Amino acid sequence: MPPERRRFSVLIVSGKKQNAAMLSAMLDSSVYTPVDLAVSAGEAKRKLLTGVFDIIIIDPPLPDEFGADFAVDISETTSSGIMIIVRSDLFELITSKVENAGVLTLSKPLSRKDFYTALKLITATSARILNGEKKVRRLQEKLEEIKLVSRAKFILMENQKLSEQEAHRYIEKEAMNRRITKSKMALEIIDNSL
Repeated sequence: MPPERRRFSVLIVSGKKQNAAMLSAMLDSSVYTPVDLAVSAGEAKRKLLTGVFDIIIIDPPLPDEFGADFAVDISETTSSGIMIIVRSDLFELITSKVENAGVLTLSKPLSRKDFYTALKLITATSARILNGEKKVRRLQEKLEEIKLVSRAKFILMENQKLSEQEAHRYIEKEAMNRRITKSKMALEIIDNSL
């Protein structure tokens, strides 16, 4: 049985509703869901305050700004994959402005094949970033556990005159016997020492 495909949330930012509808229709709904729409950079910024999107597609010009500055701004505050689709005469100018921010630029007129290729590239990159973020979170949790356990060991060594190994063994054994994490056990020891 093949693994379940990951789903990617998408925000399409376009001042033209027919362009937004066309872009939305080119997305495979079994992979790209939910798809949300914004008609301006301001509306998109409000949506980004309340939600997280894996992929953001910008179709400039937008009614409140062109869209390139918006793309660079959100690249600094989100880990979303960002694509901007511009007229061919603006392609070089916009690319030079956004590429260092990690924004992918596509040229209009846009073929279905080019869009699909770029979308797959952004999807793969987004999946890699999400996996990296999970690893970082796990490492941060592990580091926090190590800090708590070290602090609890120090308290046990000071108050109960245990060696470091004895204190460590005590925390592990108590956590296992009580079916709680070492972090929770360490927190109890720390709280009881206050």
